Amino acid sequence: MRKRWRGTWLLLLALETFGFQEGDPEEPTGLECYQMGPSGGMNCTWPSRTGPEANTTYTLHYQSLKFKRNQTRSSQAPAGQSWVVIGRSRLTHNDNYAVWVEAGDGTQVTPRLTLTLHEIVKPDPPVLSLVDVTPVVTVTWTNPHWPQHFSLALACQLRYRVSGTPNWTRVHEEDAEPNSYEFSSLEPFTAYEVQARCIPEDRKGFWSDWSPSQTFQTPEAAPLGLVDVWRVASPPESGEPSLLLLWKPLSSKAARGVIRSYSLAFWNGSDSPESLESPCCRVSLPSRTIRVWISANNHVGQTQPANLSLERQDLPAPAGVQVAAVHGQDLRVTWEPSKDPLEGEPTEYLVEWTEECSSSKVASLDWVRRPAGTHSALLTGDFRPQVPYQVRVYGLYPGGFGASAPVRAYTQEGVPLAGPQSLQDHSISKEASVISWEAIPLAQRNGHITHYTLYLATPTGSLHTYQPIAATETSYNLSGLEPGTSYQLWMTGSTSAGEGNASSIHLFHTPDSRWETILASLLAVGFLLFLACVLGAVLHVQLLDLCQKVLPSWCWEKVPDATHSRITLYEVDRDPHSSRGPLAQDPDAEEPSITELDIAEPADHVNQGYSALPQLESPVPALPHGNDWTASKPRAEELGPSSPPLEEAWGQQAPVISGYEKHFMPSLEEVLGLA
Repeated sequence: MRKRWRGTWLLLLALETFGFQEGDPEEPTGLECYQMGPSGGMNCTWPSRTGPEANTTYTLHYQSLKFKRNQTRSSQAPAGQSWVVIGRSRLTHNDNYAVWVEAGDGTQVTPRLTLTLHEIVKPDPPVLSLVDVTPVVTVTWTNPHWPQHFSLALACQLRYRVSGTPNWTRVHEEDAEPNSYEFSSLEPFTAYEVQARCIPEDRKGFWSDWSPSQTFQTPEAAPLGLVDVWRVASPPESGEPSLLLLWKPLSSKAARGVIRSYSLAFWNGSDSPESLESPCCRVSLPSRTIRVWISANNHVGQTQPANLSLERQDLPAPAGVQVAAVHGQDLRVTWEPSKDPLEGEPTEYLVEWTEECSSSKVASLDWVRRPAGTHSALLTGDFRPQVPYQVRVYGLYPGGFGASAPVRAYTQEGVPLAGPQSLQDHSISKEASVISWEAIPLAQRNGHITHYTLYLATPTGSLHTYQPIAATETSYNLSGLEPGTSYQLWMTGSTSAGEGNASSIHLFHTPDSRWETILASLLAVGFLLFLACVLGAVLHVQLLDLCQKVLPSWCWEKVPDATHSRITLYEVDRDPHSSRGPLAQDPDAEEPSITELDIAEPADHVNQGYSALPQLESPVPALPHGNDWTASKPRAEELGPSSPPLEEAWGQQAPVISGYEKHFMPSLEEVLGLA
């Protein structure tokens, strides 16, 4: 056993010494040589150096091991080049060679490679041609030139793929006929490309390069799948009471041809269903529509009709909807399942999203469907950073659907572009004010507002910061202010990305304390006056009675008003030929002042004029002469010597006494001093 191991070790040492191990074509050594076709030269390549030695000059050495064992030849490559071609005339057919590469300084940069010339042939690629594509695709190829003295023929291999995709599918050699292959499992109406390559049957040598691609397209077939249809109840663009039906075009794999039109049928619940043909991908239907069917058509056939039920829109909806950003590009939506007692579980879920700030929400609307039993969805699409999206989850039932509350989401957040709007102040005392504001416009938030920050600058230059203020608040109470002081105020909003731009500066002034005192005094006086008015209106009778008992009579009795007297004065002409009576006065003459008043007993013929007056209940006692108040007449000296007697002047008409003056005359008790 020990001798056997020693012999094996000596054999391995000999192989390493003479370089036979490196000559094994199955072992990659970094140096690779192949013959370019059965009559071409030998192309050898090796890895090049990098960095400062990138422009090294290499020399390829090759030595014959069979016919000219002691002869070594060389071929130098240009500086920086890591390949060289040795002409066919310098090589011998069926000879064995040892090949290696040295740098310009004599350093060997590759191990020795041992090869046989006829075993390193690399054939030229075959030539492909397309025979037919209907009903199946058949491809043929022509092998490259191969000399007769090569005892073995060539074996070829095919590969194909859908045009524009990276992955190739290889055809097993045993499945292909000699120089032809018939494709039987390709997708309809799909563009493909196919390539071929060849190698000697014994697999000694190299595969040829792949041939140029031969492209073709398979024929159409009836479309598959269902049209993905959805609805918008009230289109924001028009606001008309109609139903806007939306659907997605079939994918090329499902269309399997050119979709020419879509067939729709809709029913309002009472009349027979109506139908129409429409291009992709929207149509307006009557608002009373409760069920829709839609199919896609191509030249060969149509899909099965997709059904959308709108009969009930108040069925149980998914709850607990949450939306989270994924890698700043996508949105992951999760929800809790919904279940209707009569309808059972939803047949599927639909997740809808749209840009909240878009002028046309229909244009930005998109949706995905998830089968029953799933409670999450990954939304992928052209989401824009710092743009708010509104997400809803619908549970679809055979008899209708239920919609969750909308949830706002961002794929990426930024700082707000503006601060709170319309800052206002309202003083509640000389040392406190209430600051109110409006929320930052949605288009300028750039994310979920986490809190607000309020900045207050005093006249002395000090700055006070109040934070965090909840994002749901729209007012804040500032206390500890100085009376009669001017302040500057501004606010900012913050998101998860940081604090945003500030609002415009708001100036306000706290009230002075003296004005507060004056205002309180005025309010107190006003309240007392109001209370006095109220008490006077309620207790005026009692107050009048009290005044009559306490105050003298002249303070509360009414004074006679001569303008209300109904006595009639008749003019007595002082001159029979004159139109002016004795009581008429010259308007230009000054009225003399009264200095003395005599009260006398009226004459009997004068008292006849008082016959119409009501009589006192008791006779009036006689008064001394000169103090009678019942009547008076002009004295003789007042009338003048030329005046006629009073009876003649008055004639038959006596003065009429209305009784108004008598009401204010002293009573009998007052005259007698008994009152």
